[in-house]
Amino acid sequence: MNMFTTFSHVFILVSIILISSTTCTKITDKEIKHLCSKTSNPDRCYKLLKSDHRITNVDAKGLAQISIDLAAKNAKEIHSVLNALVQGTHSARLREMYNRCSKNYNDAIRHLEAAKNNLKSGGVQVADASKDNKQCEEVFRVDHSHMKKKNDDFNFVLSVVKVVVNNLNKK
Repeated sequence: MNMFTTFSHVFILVSIILISSTTCTKITDKEIKHLCSKTSNPDRCYKLLKSDHRITNVDAKGLAQISIDLAAKNAKEIHSVLNALVQGTHSARLREMYNRCSKNYNDAIRHLEAAKNNLKSGGVQVADASKDNKQCEEVFRVDHSHMKKKNDDFNFVLSVVKVVVNNLNKK
């Protein structure tokens, strides 16, 4: 390899490092609090995001990934509970409603995973996961169990995801 080729490779490598370091700035606590101020419960949003150990050194895209991961984890937990309720109820009507809602949560999980994968290419949307969840509200009007609170909690986590993703899409 001649000197010019070696220099070219080093120059390209340094350029890539400089470009990535200027576009991947660590998100600050102040920025997280500002994003959370756009939700219905800023303190809860802040605590939710700070509950993930990865938050200490992420950029806006990393924060979006964390928020999507938190929503997916929440959805998976609810999906498991719904599946148990399907198995445990003796009411055919409730079984069908729980089953339909379980399928909706499964769709929400799939949409969140797609959103996470789309972080790499930009343009992330989480509206589909929100639509899937809204359909379960009917189930929880009929059955006033603890599931309504879980569904409401998931709605809140999705609202955090939307704020974080909207911020990412603006950058």
